[in-house]
Amino acid sequence: MSNAPIGYEIGAEAIIAEARRQEAERAKSAIHATGPQTCGRFSYDPATGAVTGPAEYMQGESYARRMATITGGRDEVANFGYSQHGNLIQAVLVSLQTDYAAWKGMRDFERRLG
Repeated sequence: MSNAPIGYEIGAEAIIAEARRQEAERAKSAIHATGPQTCGRFSYDPATGAVTGPAEYMQGESYARRMATITGGRDEVANFGYSQHGNLIQAVLVSLQTDYAAWKGMRDFERRLG
């Protein structure tokens, strides 16, 4: 009798890659099923993949810095939100709204002083 395997063998890397692909597909389907999401002045439309919010903030350095921190996985607000409710889009929107509120508050404060 032969010890040769029947069928084919699949490596652990291939299994892990497929599991990640399936998880990403489920997450994408869940996002599309919920439709547009909003937090404060920010919204996400799954049909277009666009985040909308106050133009003055989104065209500035604060928005660019915050998005870099979020996409780098280093944003404490987004990470905490995601850990609490598992909704990545809502966690990102909350983080953007939080940063926008601080940015807007400082701008208003500086204008009153000047």
